[in-house]
Amino acid sequence: MKITRILLSAVLTAAVGLSTLSFAADNKSKEKVKVKIDGAEITFDVEPEIIDGRTMVPLRKIFEELGALVKWDDETQTVSARKSSKTVTLTIDSEDMQIDKGDTDSEGNAIVETVTLDVPAQLVSDRKLVPARAVSEAFGLDVDWDEATNTVSITSEEEDESWKDNESEINLSDMSFVGDGVEIANNQILITKGGIYTLSGTLTDGNITVNTEEKVRLCLNNASIDSTDNPCIYVEKADKVYLMLVDGTENHLTSENAKGVLYSKENLEINGDGALYVTAKTEHGIKASDNITIKGGNINIEAAGDGIHINDTFKMTDGELNIVSVGDGIDSESIVIVEDGKINIVTEGQPIETATLDTTQTTDKNTATQGNRKGMMQETPSLEFESSTKGINAEWMMCLNGGEITVNSSDHAIHCADEIEINGGVFDLTSEYAKGISGHGNVTINGNETVIDIKKSTEGIESKNVLTINDGKIDVVSTDDGLNATGGTSGEMMAPGGQQKPMPQDMQAMTPPDMPEGKTDTQPNPQMQRGERQNNMSTDRNISGKEMRNTVNDANQMVPPSDNNGERRGGMGGFGGGTNKKECLIINGGELEVYAGDDCLDANGNMVLNGGVIKAVKINGTFSGNNGVFDTDGQIVVNEGVTIIAVSGGSQGNMNIPQNTITVYSEASHNDGENIVLYDGNGNIMTEYSPKGNYSAVLITSPYLTIGESYKVALGDTAYDVTLSEQNTTIGTPSSTMGGRNNGFMR
Repeated sequence: MKITRILLSAVLTAAVGLSTLSFAADNKSKEKVKVKIDGAEITFDVEPEIIDGRTMVPLRKIFEELGALVKWDDETQTVSARKSSKTVTLTIDSEDMQIDKGDTDSEGNAIVETVTLDVPAQLVSDRKLVPARAVSEAFGLDVDWDEATNTVSITSEEEDESWKDNESEINLSDMSFVGDGVEIANNQILITKGGIYTLSGTLTDGNITVNTEEKVRLCLNNASIDSTDNPCIYVEKADKVYLMLVDGTENHLTSENAKGVLYSKENLEINGDGALYVTAKTEHGIKASDNITIKGGNINIEAAGDGIHINDTFKMTDGELNIVSVGDGIDSESIVIVEDGKINIVTEGQPIETATLDTTQTTDKNTATQGNRKGMMQETPSLEFESSTKGINAEWMMCLNGGEITVNSSDHAIHCADEIEINGGVFDLTSEYAKGISGHGNVTINGNETVIDIKKSTEGIESKNVLTINDGKIDVVSTDDGLNATGGTSGEMMAPGGQQKPMPQDMQAMTPPDMPEGKTDTQPNPQMQRGERQNNMSTDRNISGKEMRNTVNDANQMVPPSDNNGERRGGMGGFGGGTNKKECLIINGGELEVYAGDDCLDANGNMVLNGGVIKAVKINGTFSGNNGVFDTDGQIVVNEGVTIIAVSGGSQGNMNIPQNTITVYSEASHNDGENIVLYDGNGNIMTEYSPKGNYSAVLITSPYLTIGESYKVALGDTAYDVTLSEQNTTIGTPSSTMGGRNNGFMR
């Protein structure tokens, strides 16, 4: 019995010990998981989790911290992240991760490696999580786990700085040098060793070639190189090449070589505070098979081909870049990133067949209502260029985060074959024959300091998928559509804020969301003196994305207006022909002014206006429908919190907007530049607009218009006193010469 008691006690003690260990392990796994990259801790908006022994982190944040750009395909639940030439692809709940290193086989097909994951990417409470170790190692980084501190440490390879110990000087004028790693023969300079090489003087009909396994820095110190058969500087092989422009110097590179004046097969970085002048008489100015990063310098390029042509990533963080080219100004076959600096581009390619616009006004008063897509504007066949002559062009993605970008281009000013994301910067864009900003994928504009001025274009901003404007100041002048988004066919409708939901069968009316409380600093101030300016139409009271998402979760779709016989009509605001399309134009904020030859805002799917200030003029059309301020093939959803000043020369009934509106029909036409001013009852200016075209009809809606209050609307020298007696208050009567008979958002 004594032995039995001892054994039983031992068993119980072991059981308690195991339970304690298990409890400790459970507690440990529930502690905050820290992730560090090269010693710096990363802050996530949602905390990492340990799932089945693997640390899972929010996908976008981790990829961006690793220096990769991210694209998300909601339909396939797939994320693609690219850094330099490497692309990593994961799909939710799939154990396969694809790694494309940018290599191809003998037939030109991409070589893709498939890695099996212990724990696949997954959705946890609507959060997209990916395994930290797997994605970090996919980009060549080392990963360690410290169990004692619950920390994932991601480290990049430490750089060997010993190459900097070799310093050499090369005199181009007499072909002499001091130092190691230089070979000279027949006007050709060959650099065979890593190091810092300072070049000065003049080299005629010669070139410099870099061929080494190490890093090389070329310091141009009033250097001038002219070459006929070769690039002036050719990087055949190197770990990386730094081209430094010595402060206060002018450096010149001129070549007739078809490969480019400065041609690098490896990573190239340009920095310094000197000036570089590149003249390409036959082809590209600067060409790179790998990445180009510009961190400084005053770089001036004249090129018969592209100003800069990159197979991989172009990135600019500082400096000034001036390009005049016949081909593209900047052409990347992968990614373009601009963080800061100044870019000035002029492209001079001429079209083979020039499309012109006949702006002659038709005398047919019913033109705008007869289904003519271009209304009173007729366009000749599309133009073609012998070669691409765009301002800035990318294939995989374009991310513009800052700086000053000026483009005067024959073709598109800014173009990407996939997604464009703008998060800041000042843009001055002109396209002689094409579009201001054109993306074949999603186009997203963020940042309250973003300023976009498109002075001339056929279409101002185009997305062939979803165009989302969250913030910024945007001015557009176009001969065709101002904003255009084509979206795609879908059985679902994306509610404002991005929440996707099925189309309800009963199509109950949408309940307008309540405005958030507070923001009283933007309310009209009765103490202000008459005539004082107060911008009560600011976006300060716009509903936040979170508030909007919470609101629409309980809201059903909008009921389209009906005909006299009670049947629902298709087209704008309805469900014509049984077709409904996903959102392709979403405006959540910002300040927009649009002057367009055709539609100001055009969506081939649904259009959702959640906030911001939209000022637009369509001189020969109506407020909505074909050839109007607004045109959509799906629905238009206008939520409280948006300010709209729609200006046209055509007739239009009450707009289907869930907030108060004032519509003024003037007996006389007002000329280009005649101000539209809205005053409150105390004479304070609430908002004003100076349209770029003639007009005779104005619609104003704002969350600051209140029933029972008095206002004044001035159209040029003509003033109208208005007391809001109902939600839709109309002044004047549309004349028979104003064109269409549209009602609400219906065609």
